[in-house]
Amino acid sequence: MFLDTFGLPGKMPVMNADKRFGQLQVLILIFLLAFTSSSLHSESADENPFLPIQPDQPDSLPSATIPLDSLFYEADSLYYSAPEDKIRLSRLAQIRYQDSRIRSDSIIIDLSNDKAASRGRSILQDDTQILVGQDIFFDFGDRTGLIKRGISEFEQGYYYGDEIRKVDKRTFDVDYGQFTTCSSRLPHFYIQANQLRVYQNDKIVAKPVIFFVNRFPVFALPFGSFTIKRGRQTGILVPYPGYNNVNGKYIENIAFYYAFREYADATLAFDYYEKTGWQAGIESYYKKRYEFDGNLDARLQKKIQGPGISSYEWYLRSRHHSDFGNRRTFDANLEFLSSKQVFEGSSDLEERLSEKITSSLAYKQPFLNSTLNISGKYIDDLKNERKDITLPYITYSLPSKPLYEFFIKDSRDSTDHGWWKHLSLSYSFAAAHVGDI
Repeated sequence: MFLDTFGLPGKMPVMNADKRFGQLQVLILIFLLAFTSSSLHSESADENPFLPIQPDQPDSLPSATIPLDSLFYEADSLYYSAPEDKIRLSRLAQIRYQDSRIRSDSIIIDLSNDKAASRGRSILQDDTQILVGQDIFFDFGDRTGLIKRGISEFEQGYYYGDEIRKVDKRTFDVDYGQFTTCSSRLPHFYIQANQLRVYQNDKIVAKPVIFFVNRFPVFALPFGSFTIKRGRQTGILVPYPGYNNVNGKYIENIAFYYAFREYADATLAFDYYEKTGWQAGIESYYKKRYEFDGNLDARLQKKIQGPGISSYEWYLRSRHHSDFGNRRTFDANLEFLSSKQVFEGSSDLEERLSEKITSSLAYKQPFLNSTLNISGKYIDDLKNERKDITLPYITYSLPSKPLYEFFIKDSRDSTDHGWWKHLSLSYSFAAAHVGDI
């Protein structure tokens, strides 16, 4: 049914094509007028100086900022338990929280307690510290952790432990641990302690300390502190044990290193050899820029030559240079020893083959437009058992100079072509005292 304009029932009229086309044109015209009016209104609003200026709107969504304490995780397989609020990661699992990272084949994340645990072979990377072990437990809240049967590396070696705990940002406690500078899978020597505390890039403190060579205890101390800092640091150095056919079992470099300010240091060391004796020594280096530099090497040895037969030998070597300014310098190169036996068993081939040692002193100073040299020399002929000394040895010389310059002050007066103009004068002096000892 259709209601016509008057509200009476009737049939729907049939419109011809021309009439329908005309109505379509009218509708299109009305739509265009409405769109144009809206655009003009928008442009007039933008041009109205009394309307407030709206800020430019971005043409894209703002990028999301990831919080620094966000937890990231990935794995081949993931299972979430809603009742327990836990996530289980399996196969090639990895989690990352700030600068800490855990990698393992199986990791469980406890979201409600901010904790994570891994099973099996695991790797914990905490900033620059990397620890490898069997099981890892980590607390995201205080960023502490625990690793069982762990191993880690520091700049000079490795440390192991039945249990390694991270107790502070750069502090690790180790139970029943070992540390060594030997890179072998089964270290030839190591220090063992019931309790170790590792201060990252600083030192290792242990108690009690037992030193092992080839799994045999050599000596023990109630406690010990060993520096692992980079650069010059005062502390006990790590010794080096070993074995050879000549010395038998030995341990070298039981030493204390002392760093004095920024320009000097000293090392007091002791070496023990099962078959040949022992050696104690001090070695020092110093340098102050533009003023002085040098070094000192002094040793005292006990040589075992047979059952009940032994001797003591000593050796001293020093080098020094001083610059006093104004081209004044002093140099000393000193080397003395008790006998050639001090070089027996030395690892330095040049020392073992040496037949002479030489010491010298030298002082230089400007004097009357030249340089005055005062020096001395000591030669110890180890092969012929003869000692020669030259002290002092003084030299002074003036370079060649035209003779007229000694009498004519003004160079313009030297234009005369006299025969004496081609004469020159030089001067040298040398004095020495030579003797035998």
